[in-house]
Amino acid sequence: MSTTAQQTFPPKTEDDWVRRVADWDDATANAKIRQGLPIALVVRLQELLDLTDEQTARLIGRSRSTYSRHRKQETELGVSEAERAVRYARLLALAAETFDRLDDAAAWMQEPNRALDGETPLEVAETDPGATLVRDLLLGVQHGFVL
Repeated sequence: MSTTAQQTFPPKTEDDWVRRVADWDDATANAKIRQGLPIALVVRLQELLDLTDEQTARLIGRSRSTYSRHRKQETELGVSEAERAVRYARLLALAAETFDRLDDAAAWMQEPNRALDGETPLEVAETDPGATLVRDLLLGVQHGFVL
C-alpha cells in the first residue's frame, strides 16, 4: 500500500484502534492475534458500537461475567477472542470507508439488513463465513450495486 493510501484508509475513521487493525495485512494480524491483544480493543469496539456488556461478550464469544472480569483485570485476549475482535474491527473500518463516517458505519452494523436475511451485520459476522458475506455486501455497496 502506498504511503498516501495508508494515510487516508479508511476515510473518516477517526478511531486509532480501528485504523491500526484495518491496516494490518493478514500475516501481521495473524502474528498479533497469536501474541495476544489487549482487551482495550474490545472495550473500544463496545464504545464505538454502543454495545452492552452482554452484546460485547457475545461479540467475542464469552459470557458477560467472563468479559466483565477480563475487562476489570485488563487481561489480554485469547486467540479466539482476539480473532473475533480483529474481524469486527476490520468490518467496522470497511463500513466506515463505505459510508464515509464511523458513526454511520456503527449504526449500519446494528441494523437488520434484507441482504443478510433480516439479520444485522454484527450477528452475521459471528462466523468467518458470515464476515465474508458482510464484507462482500460492503464491497458491493462501494461498487454501486443495489442490494
